[in-house]
Amino acid sequence: MAAGEVMVSGNRDFESVELGDVHKKKIPRRIIHFASGETMEEYSTDEEEELQEKKDLLPAADPTKLTWGPYLWFYMLRVATSTLSVCDFLGEKVASVLGVSTPKYQYAIDEYYRMQKEVEEEEVENEMSEKAEQQFQEQRIHKQDDGDAQTQQPEASSSFVNISFVMEGEDAVSTSKKQELAAVPT
Repeated sequence: MAAGEVMVSGNRDFESVELGDVHKKKIPRRIIHFASGETMEEYSTDEEEELQEKKDLLPAADPTKLTWGPYLWFYMLRVATSTLSVCDFLGEKVASVLGVSTPKYQYAIDEYYRMQKEVEEEEVENEMSEKAEQQFQEQRIHKQDDGDAQTQQPEASSSFVNISFVMEGEDAVSTSKKQELAAVPT
């Protein structure tokens, strides 16, 4: 049975159509590379594919067989597209060297991510300190419950010894200053 053949079966008329290669993998028409490093694949539509197939069917024109008008037009277009491609390439390189292609507010984005990282690290640190404190409390309670002998130490108290020396021939004012300054902790 040929493609597009109409078959009659009972009361129903239907047409048999071959679909061809249904699992055809689409190839991106072009891949766009952004300055940030991201890429985007652009796929062609069915209409563009049909136009491309029609263009492929047309034979390529041989410029040596053209008359003067189309010959000049052909090379003028070729020179213009080549010049545009070179300018585009050089423009990208100059922009990247001058830093024009970098995002305008990248410093703010970097600062935001740095602050987020600090907050996360602080939260992790707080969790760890809470866990450590909880384990310490549990160990302390566990030791008290076991009834281990604990040594009690006296409370620390600060005591000062007032040392003063009186030298012969000094007046009373300098002696009182020395007494204030002569307090030594023990």
